[in-house]
Amino acid sequence: MEDPHAPVARFLRERRESAGLTRAALGARAGISPALVQKIEQGTRTPTLEALTSLFEALDVPDLFREHLVSLSLSPRYDTPAPVVSPEVPAADLTLLANLAQPACLLVYPTSDVVATNPGWDRQFPGMVAGTTLLEWMLLDPVAPTVVLDWERQIHLFVYSFRVTAPGVVPQARIAAIVDACSRAAVWERLWTTVPDTPGNADAPELLLRHAETGEPTRTALHNLEFTLPRRPWSLVTVAPYASRRGSDT
Repeated sequence: MEDPHAPVARFLRERRESAGLTRAALGARAGISPALVQKIEQGTRTPTLEALTSLFEALDVPDLFREHLVSLSLSPRYDTPAPVVSPEVPAADLTLLANLAQPACLLVYPTSDVVATNPGWDRQFPGMVAGTTLLEWMLLDPVAPTVVLDWERQIHLFVYSFRVTAPGVVPQARIAAIVDACSRAAVWERLWTTVPDTPGNADAPELLLRHAETGEPTRTALHNLEFTLPRRPWSLVTVAPYASRRGSDT
């Protein structure tokens, strides 16, 4: 596993560079000396929570990444092993999936491993079945852009999220295997090396899909729900259409 401080340092450096800021300019915004910014970016100084918060504010880091990076920064202080994902999905979870009317799956982050799906998911996202990853399906299955109509925006966000959240959490060999598979896509290099526009509706994510039954563009609410009781290593992901199924009704 990669040293968890390294991904934090790399993220902050890349975020600063993509914003076109010098270390001095970032330091002035965050109230931190340029020398400290340099040490944090080089990984020679572990940032305090206060320093991280100031840097996040100065760099306008989305809340989702803030929580992950803070957790990663604090992880060496606790001797907590990474969760082991069992290939066996409990019957209770499969029952939950089967009883949901809308497309739904169980997904493990940050690798985006699909561990179970319901019939609605299979119809809406043909080929994204248990044992695959969302990233590889989106990039390598030719049906993906015909189903996910805002494909370009969504896949850029998914790739960036994986690049930010996987290091320090996922073994390097697994990251390399996913990157190797996805790199067969012609757009991979551009997606992997650039920063997408931060969505304005990060707290209310949406997908524009081609409805599996009607074929119409359909604006859907995307939910990514974590299990609290019982605790699980995966999330419940589901999409639900808004009242109007026409993508133009936005």
